[in-house]
Amino acid sequence: MDHDPLDVIAQSYRSLAETQHYSAQTQRLGLRLQGFALALLGLSLLGAGVLFWQHGGQTQALRAETQTLTAQTEALLEVLRQRQIP
Repeated sequence: MDHDPLDVIAQSYRSLAETQHYSAQTQRLGLRLQGFALALLGLSLLGAGVLFWQHGGQTQALRAETQTLTAQTEALLEVLRQRQIP
C-alpha cells in the first residue's frame, strides 16, 4: 500500500480547503446571528424607551388630574361652607 507523496499532498490541500470552507460558513453564520442579536437588542431598547415615554406621559396626566380634582374638591368645600353659614 504505497502512497504517492503527491497524492498525500493533494489530499492534504483538499482537506485544508474543505476546512477553510466550513470555517468561512461558520463565521458567516456567526455574523448573521450577531446581526440578529443586535437587531433584537435594538428593538428591545426601543420598546423600553417607548414604555418609559408612555410612563412619563401618564405621570404628567395623573398630576394634572390630581390638581383638577383638588381644585374641584376645594370648590365644593367652599360651596358647602357657604351654605352652612346662616
